[in-house]
Amino acid sequence: MTTNAAAILGFGQTKFRTVREDVSGPELVFEAVSAALADSQMDIDDIDAVVFASAPEVFEGVYEPDRWSIEAFGGVGKPVVRVHTGGATGGSAAIAGARLIESGLYQTVLVVGLQRTSETPDAQAVFTTIFDPIFEQDVQLNVITGIALVASRQMKYFGLTEDHMAWVSKKNFDNALLNPFAHLHKHITTEDVKNSRPLAWPLRLLHTCPRSDGAAAVVMTSGENAKRHKSVAWMRGGGHATDVYRIGDRIKDADSDLAIPRALGWACADAYREAGITDPLNQLDVVEVYAPFSNLEIGYYESMGLAPSGRGIELVESGATALGGKIPVVPSGGCMTANPIGATGLVRFGEAALQVMGRAGDHQVDGAKLALATACGGIDQFYTAAVLASDPE
Repeated sequence: MTTNAAAILGFGQTKFRTVREDVSGPELVFEAVSAALADSQMDIDDIDAVVFASAPEVFEGVYEPDRWSIEAFGGVGKPVVRVHTGGATGGSAAIAGARLIESGLYQTVLVVGLQRTSETPDAQAVFTTIFDPIFEQDVQLNVITGIALVASRQMKYFGLTEDHMAWVSKKNFDNALLNPFAHLHKHITTEDVKNSRPLAWPLRLLHTCPRSDGAAAVVMTSGENAKRHKSVAWMRGGGHATDVYRIGDRIKDADSDLAIPRALGWACADAYREAGITDPLNQLDVVEVYAPFSNLEIGYYESMGLAPSGRGIELVESGATALGGKIPVVPSGGCMTANPIGATGLVRFGEAALQVMGRAGDHQVDGAKLALATACGGIDQFYTAAVLASDPE
């Protein structure tokens, strides 16, 4: 362990809902930050710098929501950096906070994520603007239709069926029932999934995520400071990767397939290399993956190195990714049951930290020592991956 290794001391998150009418944006931030500081047994005066994560400002309806929230997260008089990489924002911010510590620039960093999608009347109208404005916007793609293209490709070339997607949805909804912060608490069956409202073939309502208001916060500190705390999660490795902009350039080539995002593979490879992981399926104990659609989770199994290319469905068929399986994936319920977009990656990071600290409550994975957290943004363009551990080496 080096004294500049980054360690997670505490995590706080709000209850996620479609609309949080009881609070303003800054009050959501205050709620999450207060919980993170209490969880880490720290005070705002212990924080040296703040990284603020927020995706498109149109969701909040306020220009520069970091400025709006400055007093709520105790940023007055402190260095503040805002990070925005679409849906991957929370994951990018978490890794940025860790790097600020590892560089020796700061000892203790607060990372905050906020999103209020309820402030925009039509989130999909916003998402249509993320596609190539010359070649793709005229097709009127949005996130749902774009991911439906991925699912249809998985079905044609890799054996994906509605049964596979329904199993993943039920798994995640079952896990969410164990997580008091999840947005959706609902008992469902695989038949409920297959009979839910069609969105864009082959996707249905219960294959996808909700729109969620909420915030999250993580307190990180240096390895030297972490020695004074009994329960910490160590940042063992991190990776970022970005793919080309236009979807048409990612459909298929010698080393790429739209159904198996190569940029997630690149991000994971960097994180695994730094963490010394050579066999993720057998070395990792738990995964908190950013997968807002059930078919994406299956494709991500392959990108994360948990299954060979084109064989992610085998983990579904064996039940390996269920809570209690060989490699539990999103025991928290994941972003299929709570998706405050710009904060979602930070929630994945915080949930992974809770797992290796043994503090995840009813959705704790027994004996979890090594976890992977990912984030995704920009229609499979931006990815982050972070490996967290219960010990520094």
